[in-house]
Amino acid sequence: MQKKSRTLNLFSALLLFVLAPAVVFLGFRHLDSRYYYLSAAGVIILSLLPFFIMFEKRKIKTAELAAVAVMIALCVASRLAFAFVPQVKPLCALVIITAGSFGPNVGFVVGALSVFLSNFAFGQGMFTPFQMLGMGLCGFICGLMFHEKKLAKNRLAVSAIGFAVTLCVYGFVVDSCSVLMTVTDFSAKNVFAVLLSGLPFNLIHAAATALVLFFAGKPMNDKLFRLHEKYGIFSLEEN
Repeated sequence: MQKKSRTLNLFSALLLFVLAPAVVFLGFRHLDSRYYYLSAAGVIILSLLPFFIMFEKRKIKTAELAAVAVMIALCVASRLAFAFVPQVKPLCALVIITAGSFGPNVGFVVGALSVFLSNFAFGQGMFTPFQMLGMGLCGFICGLMFHEKKLAKNRLAVSAIGFAVTLCVYGFVVDSCSVLMTVTDFSAKNVFAVLLSGLPFNLIHAAATALVLFFAGKPMNDKLFRLHEKYGIFSLEEN
């Protein structure tokens, strides 16, 4: 079981850390700005491949689809509920909690789709695939670190890692879009200036994520992980 899990995670990492960024970057550079949906669709397809490979030897349970749908709906609703507070959004924390409970591949799917769907309210654009990739990677990385690990029970550790991942992964990926859109002379000075300008916003977002994880992370993770254990949802083998 552990060998299957490691193999799937390696395959997923190849797709999500290599192919997905390539799809987003090439789509930005070579597609007209009106066709950013093609890049978004590419990220969604790549995120779903490992998700469905999980079920190559068994059928997908209704409970698994329901769990994904509920967590995506909760993530979207949480982002909409805090629309009036810039950068203060619980979405990334909920994605991390989902990944810690159900695994890295589910975390990526929930992260990417939550951003895509909520952007129908916040506005779609060339930045959408970057946001999807950044949020999905936050879920995937934290899923690798927390799923079925003792570290998930340490509130301070989870909050600190959530802060760092939100700041360094999501913040960097999204700010990369700003760099590509605004910088013509790609010198270190110009790129650093754009990245630095986004740092205050990223710090606020990361701090909000850490607070939600500290106060709500363990209770939610315990309840969701109980579903994983009791009903065998998102297990590589049929119970």
